[in-house]
Amino acid sequence: MRKIIFTLMILFGVGMSLEPTVVSAATDDFNIKIDGKFSDWDDKPKHDVYYDFGPVKEASLLADDKYIYYYVSTSKSHKDNLGFQTVDYQLKIGNRLHVIYIKNAWDIKPNQNTKVLLQDNSNGDRNLVNSPAIVHRFVGPGYDYAVMECRIPYEELDAASMAGQDISMKTPQLGMQIITAVGGSTGPYVLAGVGVVIAAFGIFKYRKRKIIK
Repeated sequence: MRKIIFTLMILFGVGMSLEPTVVSAATDDFNIKIDGKFSDWDDKPKHDVYYDFGPVKEASLLADDKYIYYYVSTSKSHKDNLGFQTVDYQLKIGNRLHVIYIKNAWDIKPNQNTKVLLQDNSNGDRNLVNSPAIVHRFVGPGYDYAVMECRIPYEELDAASMAGQDISMKTPQLGMQIITAVGGSTGPYVLAGVGVVIAAFGIFKYRKRKIIK
């Protein structure tokens, strides 16, 4: 009977260790709405984007199992003068590069939201009609800058979800830094580790019994 139990422990542990170790986050894990208010991004990790000259910008890139979320501001300090950049947003998913342009963004009115259109230029001019994007231009005494937020479904890029994918964004018009997507859960890794421990424990106990006999 004990031999059967130890055998089951080993098999169970091996089975758990073979669980997929891909990383993916639950849909809507970030609770971001593309509404031009930007408050959803207050607690999200942001990264500086800059050259040695000019203002420091900031950006954030997130991903769950359905969408990629992107935030960019042309002024981290909210005190600079830098217009919105409409070209060369280099979104990389795995080994595939999608060069995104922002359409309908040439005449953004001060202090109001403007719905813009994302266009994937990596394989023709493909309008991403299911990818909501909003730009807000902030204008006041001594400053004139813009902030954009958008949400892109993987399926509109004919791409797989974040599972097993490296996702990054590079914006040469703003700086040469590469922003890597944040998202995912260590759950599968933890399960795999537990499985290995269970299997090892079962083998150890089984060998110990054989030695005692």
